[in-house]
Amino acid sequence: MKNNDILKNFALRAKNKLLGKDTKENLHSKIKIISFKDDAFKEKVEYLLDRDDEIFNPIHFLMDDKVLKSLDSEQRERYLLATIDKYNRFKNEIIMERSC
Repeated sequence: MKNNDILKNFALRAKNKLLGKDTKENLHSKIKIISFKDDAFKEKVEYLLDRDDEIFNPIHFLMDDKVLKSLDSEQRERYLLATIDKYNRFKNEIIMERSC
């Protein structure tokens, strides 16, 4: 499955959840928690912020393909959301560091 298809699938599932059409009740999915103390991830975020040209899929740039391919659909969705949250935290931290 291509990454664009994965993101479209996540968006469709999120829309269905909001509309109450989600039929899966598996609330106990296991996923590895992403640590927010990750220097390699922070370096990637700094790289993205320092680039002048556009990156068409920055979230995919931040995600680990091996981890993504090993997860089921719900775990992928959680991994995507955790990566976005982690990106936002590091982005805000970097902006605060640079403004001082």
